[in-house]
Amino acid sequence: MRFSPKTAFPVLLSVCVLAGAARAAAWQPTPPREPRADEIPVAAPGNCDKAGATYILTKDVSAPASAIFLGKDVTLDLNGHTLTYAAGYGNVPNCSFEDGLKDWDVSKAPGAEVKEMPMLHPLVGRKVCILPQGQEIVSCCIDLPVAQRAYYAMAAVASNQTHVGIHVEDENGKGIECACRFGQNVRPCCPEKERSPQLGGGVVFALLFGQPAGKYRIRVKAVKGDCVIDEVDIRPAMDVGIGIVEKTMPWAYYKCILDGDGCAFFDYTKPGAPGEPVDSIPHVSGAGTVKIRNGIVKLGSKAIRTWGIQSTARGVRLEIENVKFEAAGINTNAIYAPSASIRNCRFEIDTPWIIDRHRQEDYAVSLMGEAASEVSGCEFLGGQGQLTVRGDRSRIFDNLLVNRQTVVNHYSLGVGGRGTQVFRNRILPEQGSGILIGRQQGVEIFENEIRVEASPPVNEYAQTDYSVNAIRLTDYNAPKGDPKGWCGNNRIRHNRISVTGRTFPGAHENYKPMTYGIFMSVGGEANHIHENEIAVDQKNPPNDEKHGAYAFYIGGSNQGGVYFNNRIVSNVTPVWIGNLYGGGENVTLYGNTFVKPAGAPAYVPVMLGWYKWPTKNIRFFSNRFEGLEFAVAINDYTTNYSSEYDVGWTLTVKTTPGAEVMVVDKDGREAFRQKADEQGRAVARLVQYRAKGNGRVVEAGRRIVKIERSDVSAYTVKANGKEKSVVLTADAEVEL
Repeated sequence: MRFSPKTAFPVLLSVCVLAGAARAAAWQPTPPREPRADEIPVAAPGNCDKAGATYILTKDVSAPASAIFLGKDVTLDLNGHTLTYAAGYGNVPNCSFEDGLKDWDVSKAPGAEVKEMPMLHPLVGRKVCILPQGQEIVSCCIDLPVAQRAYYAMAAVASNQTHVGIHVEDENGKGIECACRFGQNVRPCCPEKERSPQLGGGVVFALLFGQPAGKYRIRVKAVKGDCVIDEVDIRPAMDVGIGIVEKTMPWAYYKCILDGDGCAFFDYTKPGAPGEPVDSIPHVSGAGTVKIRNGIVKLGSKAIRTWGIQSTARGVRLEIENVKFEAAGINTNAIYAPSASIRNCRFEIDTPWIIDRHRQEDYAVSLMGEAASEVSGCEFLGGQGQLTVRGDRSRIFDNLLVNRQTVVNHYSLGVGGRGTQVFRNRILPEQGSGILIGRQQGVEIFENEIRVEASPPVNEYAQTDYSVNAIRLTDYNAPKGDPKGWCGNNRIRHNRISVTGRTFPGAHENYKPMTYGIFMSVGGEANHIHENEIAVDQKNPPNDEKHGAYAFYIGGSNQGGVYFNNRIVSNVTPVWIGNLYGGGENVTLYGNTFVKPAGAPAYVPVMLGWYKWPTKNIRFFSNRFEGLEFAVAINDYTTNYSSEYDVGWTLTVKTTPGAEVMVVDKDGREAFRQKADEQGRAVARLVQYRAKGNGRVVEAGRRIVKIERSDVSAYTVKANGKEKSVVLTADAEVEL
């Protein structure tokens, strides 16, 4: 099922009911008006580049390629009209094989077959074409109406272990050859004789340009392996609705994808001068502002690799208000710019698949510069990843994000700037994950509502475990000081998080759907998770290694973080530290409340370790349990691997303000030292017992890890020349 704005409206309505009158709806239609005397009317595509001027559309404007180019320090008022780009193109008939092999020449592919494989190879539609090695299919001819421009001849390919060849020929059967020239370097780009997608599958393409208008067809050959393919087409590529150009990035051929290069304004690059725009469009440089408001920016055809607004002007800040963006295709995104203020906009982006899931800049809205951005009051519907922001100290608030994520790591929101604040958003993916925080520090995520549900299989992980996460924090266990950056000192607080788990009948037997509230895989510094409300509802209890739903999932993490004063309501084990993703170390949970709902089956609230991934320095202090008792199950079971943990309580010492308070254990070792605060209080978290796994035993017919406990509950408290002995088996207070 593809995303449709119609399917999102019930979700949006329910959100508005929940929000009450907290804020008005985002984008609103604007009644057209007559231009004022000081405004410049616009009735056709072209350039709007007079500094200080306001340009205003007087009617709907449509272009077969890119539509409008702006200079800096201008305002473009869409005036309630629609600006359409890349208009007037058709598609290869039955390009997604939903009608089997109808309209395809399979004379060179006697073994080709079409199958419904939505649980094993969910690419674009429900059906895929399986093309045996060495065989080739050929499309009908389609009309490419615009000469001398860029098109992609494309095929979605399921596996990087298979290679395809993509060829284009005209209606007379003449093969088309194209090459990009950069000085003395020549880069063939059509045909692509043998290419594979990146890990996870993607879209392989040949770049077709500089050709006359006419009829063309695409040939796809399975060069290596039996290829699973979908969405075979020839589409307009690299158009923009509105462009702001400082430089071009003509890295448009397929190898550039493999090299990680960006692309912008390929058709507007001066021949022989990579990076330099043609003279017929405005050249922008230096600091400035561009304002765009009040209308619709629409992609006019099902295309590939397009943008509603694209800017390479590093010093220009965009101010976009009350604009709706509509687009459908592959990588048909809304905005790519260094920085922006975006308010009260709506993004309807139907992108069921993606060229390369490793490219984090290919979100519906990508703000990739170092300057701070602000996004507020917007609605994001559909897309493979909806918003990513790189600028430090950015602010993202009061938005609705309804993602439909069918590829890995394209979250609803990617946070890439230090000190960024994300608050009062409703993140309700139709499918997929919520917020991704990478190698950053000082990010604050607060007062958001986030709901995630277990995902049906995605192409890359249809036969193994695959997780969706409300919030993921990760630096892939990089140490503090890593030159690539690290994650630490971020705060996740006062959010409402809903986690729903389930199984998927009909999926491959090895598919393991996992759903997490907080997924922590960090090696840099501790992150702080506090005062959140997390509800976990596993529709197919209990959790096991084949499916699971957890509030806290901490693995591959040497700095597992600090979790305090959260309230977790769950019908299954809500905490797993040291798990399928790796070991877990340096985790503290204190002051949390764990609730088992009435009628839920019995479970152990904490699980530690898995296989050869044990835990170390895991500490539990003063947590409360309603409807269940505190208990830990140790799950690592390989010889010489043993999880360990401490359990303790909070000791409050009342004494003279400023007095030094010291606590020593029964052997005289210092366990705590701190000066009392202005109220004469010092608060210590002290261990009652230490525990660790010690081999497996059989109990009630089940093999479990035996847990050994060492009591360390006796302490002596010293302050003001006085001392008291305490045995700590619960929270306590002493006065000295």
